[in-house]
Formats: sequence, structure tokens, C-alpha cells
Amino acid sequence: MNTLNRVVQLLVVLSITACGGGGGGGGGSDSGYGGGNTNTNNPPKINNTVFNISVVENQTSAFTVNAEDPDGNTITYSISGTDASLFGISMTGVVTFNNAPDFESPSDSDTNNVYELTARVSDGTLSDSKNFTVTVTDDTSDNSTSASYDGTYIGAGPIQSATVCIEVTAGTCSGATTATTAQDGTFSLTVDSSVTGVLRGEGGFDPVTNLQFSEGDSLALSQPVTDQSFVVSPISSMMNEYNKSTDYDTFKTKLGLDSSFMIRFNNPFSNLDNSIQNKAAVVNTQLVVLNEVLKGVYSFSSDSPGNTLAKSLVNRSSSETSLGDTTFIKDMLTSLSEDTDFAPTSDQLIDLSAGISAYMQKINANSSNAHSHFAKAGVSELKTLMASVMDGTASSTAIDKLVFNTIDWINQDTSWDGGTITDNEADMTTTTYTLSNNASSNYIVDNVNARSTEFIIYVKEGDVVKFDAASSVTSGHPFKISTQQNATSTDAGEIGTAEGWNKDTLTLTVSSSTPDTLYPYCDFHNNMYASGKIVKVSSFEQAKIDVTSASGALQIKGTVSTGPFKGASGYTHKVYLTRQNTDDHTHTFHEYPGLTFYMPGAQGFHGAENSTSDEMFKAKSHYVADSSGNGGSGGGGGDGY
Repeated sequence: MNTLNRVVQLLVVLSITACGGGGGGGGGSDSGYGGGNTNTNNPPKINNTVFNISVVENQTSAFTVNAEDPDGNTITYSISGTDASLFGISMTGVVTFNNAPDFESPSDSDTNNVYELTARVSDGTLSDSKNFTVTVTDDTSDNSTSASYDGTYIGAGPIQSATVCIEVTAGTCSGATTATTAQDGTFSLTVDSSVTGVLRGEGGFDPVTNLQFSEGDSLALSQPVTDQSFVVSPISSMMNEYNKSTDYDTFKTKLGLDSSFMIRFNNPFSNLDNSIQNKAAVVNTQLVVLNEVLKGVYSFSSDSPGNTLAKSLVNRSSSETSLGDTTFIKDMLTSLSEDTDFAPTSDQLIDLSAGISAYMQKINANSSNAHSHFAKAGVSELKTLMASVMDGTASSTAIDKLVFNTIDWINQDTSWDGGTITDNEADMTTTTYTLSNNASSNYIVDNVNARSTEFIIYVKEGDVVKFDAASSVTSGHPFKISTQQNATSTDAGEIGTAEGWNKDTLTLTVSSSTPDTLYPYCDFHNNMYASGKIVKVSSFEQAKIDVTSASGALQIKGTVSTGPFKGASGYTHKVYLTRQNTDDHTHTFHEYPGLTFYMPGAQGFHGAENSTSDEMFKAKSHYVADSSGNGGSGGGGGDGY
């Protein structure tokens, strides 16, 4: 072949090669011929940039997995990991909680509100995965807040181990959050702030006497507060039972409490030396006893002892405030008679009112915890004796001992273990006589000239006679008493402490050792008490007691011993030793045996706490027109006729 032919052939070969081998376009193909690209599968990819997500509790939304496949293949989503079972993921990558999380009650594996899971995406062959954490945060709008009630629970003193609560069900702590009182009666109760209402206490015991209270023995306060410590007491409980009354001023007035005393906030047992708090302490103790005694004589169904007491107080028309007032007790018992199941006879009503009021009048509070002991004896032996009045088994001897010798009855017939009882009615037997002088001529006793007038003071055993004299009188005219008339400076027959005479206080306490007839005298001057004497008797004679010179009605300091107001102890007003009208009714008094007093109808007051301006009755032979009796303060209280 010539050279030209070889050149032509070479050009043809080169041309065929450039055209791709005689057919088809240029570029790669699946045939594998001639150096083209092979077909590959690329993995899907998760594009999220934030992997620590925070969500607020109480919602199911968590996050969305943002993924794509570069080849456009279909992607599937799945989750795994520690807390994956608590979540679900949709076909589009939306991750949600199966149940809305609760910040206050986390359900993640380590209960720290941080949920751990792994998200995975796949195209069926290749996949991508990332680790995520979902932190649940607090929604403060649904948070519960707590309220703290701090107070003191008292009866006749602190009550220990009582259960206290904010009522969920009226009248009980059943189903409520509770706390327990300490030895001093204090407590701190924490509840959800949405829980409000009456604070109630149940059970417990008096740590002084170990007097136990049952669950049915409960006290309440209708207005507890959270901003200061408060007091739950028999007074507050009585008010709660009276339609949840908040009329504190009315109840303070009706109970004789000082207006400054705060029923909800003052613990009266914290300072018994303070007269205002002492009075409130006595009232609380009296209410403890009255509640139990009422339950002993009457079976309450629809009403309650506390509400009965409250109604009787609010409806009280007189100014008398003592809970030991015989008329108050009698009226309260009479109000129960509206129920046909309670129908005491007149004699039973007298014995009940006399016995209950006599005990109430003796209750006092002091640092020796007398109040606790009065409560224990009252809710046991007094309650039992009053119940026996209603069932007809009480003896008149026991009733009279309770009424007229209350302290003896407490000491001898009860479980009293409180030591010596302070008699807060001690001055019931004390009669005070004013003592002055007319130079060295004569003594003047209750404005009577004891030198020229045959002035006699009559006394009986148990009486106390006190001469009230200015120091200027006794310093210049030493006042003594003798068994001999006008002993003067010889001091013949002079008596002293053995006979009941205290020359420092000028007080004579009459006992079996006191001579029957005594003669006061001046140690310096003759005849200053020449015609006067003190005569001891076992009973008084009406004719020897002179009231003819008295300007008006008398008042008597003593205890009514007969009639419907038996037991009324204190000051009885508007009485006379002579009959004023044909319709006068009579009274006798335990302190003045042998005497009968007369009271015109609708004028009298029986056993009031406070004296009046009426002439004070004294067992003496002479009164004068300008005399002014001086008798000291009264006893337990009573009320209008």
C-alpha cells in the first residue's frame, strides 16, 4: 500500500474513534463501555443544629427531626435510647411525648427532667442518627403554694398531742392534712394554700393532770390566719358553734373580758399574773367544765353544748357577766327544757343550778395550775353528781356540801390533786368595819360612838371581822381586844393569834378557840370602846339586828340558801329585815343562819359580782342614818330576779 492510502486509513480510524464507535451520543452509560460514571446511593442526613431542647411541662410537643436524602429517596424516622419509650415520632419526623410531662413528677430514667433519646433517619439502605436531650421546665402557673398555720391549742391550759387540721369535712379532721400539738399546746400546720376554712382540733390531753380528751372533744376557730400565731380555745370554739360568729366585742362584753383582750391571739395562760389574762383563763376553764356537765345532764342531738352556752350568753339581758351566775345557769338549763326529753322538776332545776354555779364560782387560775385540776374534777365528779340529780340518785347532803362548802366537797369528794385551794370567795365571810376616833374620847365604829352606845358586833365561827383604820388612828390609840372590858394599859385578858386576833392587820378570824365575848380597847386611853363588844353566836336573832336607822334597802354579801336561787353567791340587792309589802318573798342566807330577809317582787338581784350603793348588811346592833358599810368585793356572781 502506498503512502497515501495509509494516511487515509489512519484518518478514518481516528474519525470513528472520535464518533464513539459508530453510533450513539457521547457521555457515560450503564453499559460500561468506554470510561463512563457508575450509579451510586448517597445516605440521608439530619440537618438539626440544636440537640439540647427545652420544653415547658404539661405539653406533648418535643422537637422535629430535620432530615433530607440527597438522592431524593424516601426517608423513614425512628427513635431509640434511654428514654425513647416515652416518645413517639411521626412519618415527617415530629417527636412528641406519649404523655405530657409533669415537672413536679418527672418520668425520665434518672428523674431529673432531662430526657435522653437518639433520632435515626434511613432511606432503607443508608442512615444517619443524632443524640438529643429534651429538658422539661417548670410551668409556674400550675404550681401549688403552701400555707402555714401556727397557733396554740388550749382548754384549761395547754392541750398536748391533739390533732389539728383545716376542716375538709365540717366538724371533723377526717380526710384533712393534720399536725399534732406539743406539750405547750403549740402547733404548725402546713397545707395547700387553696385549703381554707375552720381550724379544728381533736383529742389530746392536759399534761398537768393527764386528763384525756376523746376525738369528740374538739375545739375550733372559724378565722385562722397565716400572718401571725393564733389561739384555739373554748371561747373561740363556742363562737364557732354559734354560726361561726366573729362578733368578738359582743362575746367579750357578755363574758366580762377586757376589751383589750384578743380572743384569737392572746394565750391567757401565758401570764396569769395579769388580771386581764387571768380572767380569760378562768372563763376558758369554766367553759371546759360547763360543756361536759351539760353533756352529763342532757343528750344533745341537733344542738350542741357550745351553741347552747353561746345563745344563753347573747340572750342575757342583765349586765351580769359571771359564768357562775345562778340565774344564768338556771336560764340556760331552762332553755334546754324546750326539748320534751329534758324536763327536770323544780327541785332538780334548783339543785342543778345551785351545784353548777357553786363550782363555777370557785374556779380560779394560778401558777400552780389550779385551772387544770378544777377542769379535771369538774368534767368527772361534778358531771357525775349533776347527772345523778337528773336520775334521782343524788343525796341532799352531797348537794348542800357542794353548794355551801364547795372547797370541802372538792377536797374530800373528788380526785383533786392540786394542793391547797385558794378560795376566791374568801371575803364572803369577811365583814369590814370602819374605825376612827374622836381624839382620846372614843372610837367611832361604822359611825357609831362605841363609848356611849351599846354597840354589839355579832359573829359566828368562820366569820372574819376586819377593822379598817388609818395609821394615824392606831398609832395614837393602839387597838387591842381583851376578854375583859376596858382592859386599857393593863392588857388584862388580851387575846392574840391563838384566839384568832391579828393585831397588825386588825383582823379577827372567829374559830372554836375564840372566846364568846370580846372587848376592844385602846392601849393608851380608858373607855374609848366602853359600851361596845363582840359576841359570838351560833345563829343570829332577828330582833337583835337593828336596821331601823338604815336609809333604804340593804344588800347582803353571801350565798342564798333556799328557794329557786339557791346557790347564788355574791351580792344580793334590795332586801330588808322587815316585811315591806304583803307580797314580799323571803330569802335566807347560808352565812346568816336564823335571819330571814324580805324582797319586794321584781326588785331583787341575787348573787351579783359587784356591790351597789345599797346599805351593806352587817350583823350588828346599831346602824345610824349616815352609816356607810364597807364590804369589799363579792364572790361568784348572780343576776336579776
